[in-house]
Amino acid sequence: MGTGYKILKTDIDFLVAAISQSKVSVWFLLEDDPEGHLMDYGGLVEGYSSETIKIAGGRFIRERFEFRAYIK
Repeated sequence: MGTGYKILKTDIDFLVAAISQSKVSVWFLLEDDPEGHLMDYGGLVEGYSSETIKIAGGRFIRERFEFRAYIK
């Protein structure tokens, strides 16, 4: 976990982010680049399932991306 954000992994993490209306960004990680690449500036969590996360109208596969909620 870095300064200023929390990595969301569990359903509870996504629920808390949705209720608190935290802005969540979407990152793609490669083994040789632990910092990752910003894929989408994101927005608010609108829904989640065991397979996908819906953020600002877009759906992202949980297994392929990292989701970071910005701490206010």
